[in-house]
Amino acid sequence: MWQTLKSVLDAFGSTIFVPVMLFIVALCLKTPVKKAFMSGLLAGVGLVGFNMITGSYGAILAPVVNKLVQEANINLPAMDLGWQSTATIAYSTDIGMIFIGVAILLQFLLFLCKWTNVFMPSDLWNNYSFIVWGSLIYVATGNTWLAIGCMVLQNLYILLFAEVIQKRWASYYGYPGTVMTAPHHIGHVPFCILLDWLLNKLGADRINLRPEPIQKKLGFLGEPMTIGLIVGAIIGICGNMYHLTELAAWGQTCQFAVATAAVMAIFPKIAAIFASAFTAITDASKKAVKGSTKQREWYLAVNDALGYGETATLTTGLLLIPITLVLSFILPGNIVLPVMSFTALAYRVEINICLSDGNIFKSVIAYSIIFCGSLYIASANAEFYTQVAKSVGIDLPEGALLVIGMIAANIFMHLIYRAFLSQNPIWIGISVVVYFALYFWYRKNKPVMDEFLEKNVYAYKEKLAAKGAAV
Repeated sequence: MWQTLKSVLDAFGSTIFVPVMLFIVALCLKTPVKKAFMSGLLAGVGLVGFNMITGSYGAILAPVVNKLVQEANINLPAMDLGWQSTATIAYSTDIGMIFIGVAILLQFLLFLCKWTNVFMPSDLWNNYSFIVWGSLIYVATGNTWLAIGCMVLQNLYILLFAEVIQKRWASYYGYPGTVMTAPHHIGHVPFCILLDWLLNKLGADRINLRPEPIQKKLGFLGEPMTIGLIVGAIIGICGNMYHLTELAAWGQTCQFAVATAAVMAIFPKIAAIFASAFTAITDASKKAVKGSTKQREWYLAVNDALGYGETATLTTGLLLIPITLVLSFILPGNIVLPVMSFTALAYRVEINICLSDGNIFKSVIAYSIIFCGSLYIASANAEFYTQVAKSVGIDLPEGALLVIGMIAANIFMHLIYRAFLSQNPIWIGISVVVYFALYFWYRKNKPVMDEFLEKNVYAYKEKLAAKGAAV
């Protein structure tokens, strides 16, 4: 059975699997067949569009970065394979086949028994993020039960963190009744909340670097497409810094700048197509809640692609490309060159963006800090990850001694992984106890937590108003 399911995943991939899941969910919510079909089709079209743009942009970005790495004689032996290869590796392992079935049963049962209000099966594809960690455990220990236990506990934490962030994410990105549940992003929720709060205390929220104020002050220079052109030019110049006297270098820089402007212009349109896939489902879910006598509030798990095209999110992701590249060069002990992750940075800052109400300045600082931790985790996991990749027939890129997927570099997920990797009942027990303590605390204090996040998000408005009054 699991082998058959694995074969289906391998054959169709996310661009088919996600739309099919949405179609099924829509039918379950009593959406008319035509609307359910169009929801699935729009999701598929949107995902293909995302893949085409990121693939094309990545093909232009990689040569610029690789040229800089070679000219600067930087030796980083572990190569990032990107999320696509990571998903392929995950769904090709024996542990992956087992957990696909476990995840379907677990996520349905947790929702039906009301342990969680998040319906995660609608984003079943992203379970590969759990499977990567389970595969690392299995390679290191050979213990199947330990690997499954790790993935199950990670899943429980992710569902909890998703509920914590749901109101903020749905409110900022404009998708009521939904929540992004990609584990490789949601695992950073505790750190994102802490960093955003600390940055507010340090006064970073007084710097109102958001799309609307930027556009208002800079005019056409503040337009997303123009920002893309400028950021692209900066990255291009950095990549060709040793060849700035050559005409070809300026040609590559200009081409990259225009390509980056194109990403800023095209991505929001593709995101709008993908987002429209969820309109019928969210409307149906609202009707289901209104028609229920128990008035249960629940949230549909959605793909992280929904937030990618938002202006502040995309701009932050672009600004982080040169910053994260420099960090990978200068951090002592780092061995990872995260080239394939650069086009995915905008996905990874969605939590920071929604917590800061689109503050690009704070989001760049917060994620840069998180990325430093992720680089060290990726460096530590590269050896086991390479073994997993080789076991399923993945060839190492030319010049790479090790490979890693930055999906397997989430700080919180790594902490759970380390507890199970130790095979120490005490550490495993502590990780379980902490989950239940956090779960019951949140169930009791959900309104308090929601109020804290909302107050922290909009504190900048009071500060800016006070500043304006003082002037």
